[in-house]
Amino acid sequence: MELIFGTTNQRKVEDLRNIIKESSLNIEVLDLNDINWDMGEIEETGSTINENSLIKAQAILSFCKEHNLTYPIITDDAGLFVDALNGEPGIYTARYADKEISNNPTLPKYQGIIKLLDKLKDEDNRQACYRCCVTVMLPSGEYYQVVDESKGIIAKDIIGEIKKPYFYSIFILEGTNVAFNQLKGKELDDTYRYKALRKSLEYINKKY
Repeated sequence: MELIFGTTNQRKVEDLRNIIKESSLNIEVLDLNDINWDMGEIEETGSTINENSLIKAQAILSFCKEHNLTYPIITDDAGLFVDALNGEPGIYTARYADKEISNNPTLPKYQGIIKLLDKLKDEDNRQACYRCCVTVMLPSGEYYQVVDESKGIIAKDIIGEIKKPYFYSIFILEGTNVAFNQLKGKELDDTYRYKALRKSLEYINKKY
């Protein structure tokens, strides 16, 4: 069977394909480019990752109905939630420092990391979690959501190479002494996004 993953991010697509392969599922992944999506970026107007994930799924479902596409759809939204900052950056993780960068374009693209570390400079409580919500949208409009998370702490400084997702460079996974950006291969299997995607695929497999 085929499903649509509501993204153009090829890293995410490959992650999902790897999970499918490891689970021995007969599923082909299509991304937004494969269905000739021409609606631009979907505006995330929700107040939670659950709402934003659902907004994306509903927008893609509407497009599919207009183009006679009847594939199940998967969308995800995720964020970093820091206890001492009342859940910041949360749903704004990907655009945490957009205002600062807009006002001063010379700032680095990872300015959000600098902003977060500055807010936590005098804080002893550095507990945080990465949380992901995956929405499975069926052609009928019926949907299912699953949320999973990875707990950890925010490091005092940037660790290793700075690359997207930028906050991975300062998030140390619980039970380890390494940052998220240093995890590879099987080490990612029990992290938040992988767990949520795996549960979503199990749901689709039962439906089809």
